[in-house]
This record gives sequence, C-alpha cells and structure tokens, in this order.
Amino acid sequence: MPSRFRRAALVGLVASLPAACSRKAADNYRHCLNLRVGMTREELWRIMGPPEETIPYVEDKSLGYLKGRVAYEWSNPAAMPGPDHVSVDDASGKISSIRCSGAVIAASVYVEPPASSTATASPRRRPGPN
Repeated sequence: MPSRFRRAALVGLVASLPAACSRKAADNYRHCLNLRVGMTREELWRIMGPPEETIPYVEDKSLGYLKGRVAYEWSNPAAMPGPDHVSVDDASGKISSIRCSGAVIAASVYVEPPASSTATASPRRRPGPN
C-alpha cells in the first residue's frame, strides 16, 4: 500500500511540473509588458526576476546592436513566437531595448520623477473679468 501511495504522489508531482513551468512563462510575458526603456537593471530584475539566460557582447560574434550592452532573456509559452529579450547598457545600467516575445517595445520611455522640492505651486488664476 505505501508503494502505491508513493507512486501516485510521484505521478501527481510529475504531472504538475509542465503546468508550473507554463504558468511562469505566461507570467514572464505579462511582467515584460510592464518594462520601460530607461529603467535600471535592479528595476528590471525586481519586475522579471533573475534572467534565465545572460548574453554578454562578444566582439565578432554578437549582433552589432549589442555592443556596449548585456542582453537578458526569459522564456514564454511555446505558442508564443520567442522569448522576452531585454538589453541593458553597460555604462548606465539602464534598459536600452525591450522585446516581449515578438513585440518590440520601443515607444515607451521611463521618466524618472522629479526630485521633491520645498517650493509649493501657486494657485492658478481663473480667466475672466477682474
């Protein structure tokens, strides 16, 4: 009887693995859509988690657009055209390009909020007769 229980538990565990992997891959894509050009590497990893693959630039072997950058990849569900691919500029440590599966995210730019100031805004005057 105990061996039958162990066998059933093992079958259940093995059967649940693909579902867990595909769920993580689907989450990767959803998280990728929250990325913005200009975010820091730390913000990237906080949103996406650690990369599944790191692709450093290698002279005469890497694509030209990766010069001065490191690329990171995360998997997507098998039905999607490709992995999530994000490149980070070596000098600034900020995201310089994003590709979520087959979609290139090029128009979104992360704008850092202005530093808080002690000055207060003056109230707007309403147009009209004085």
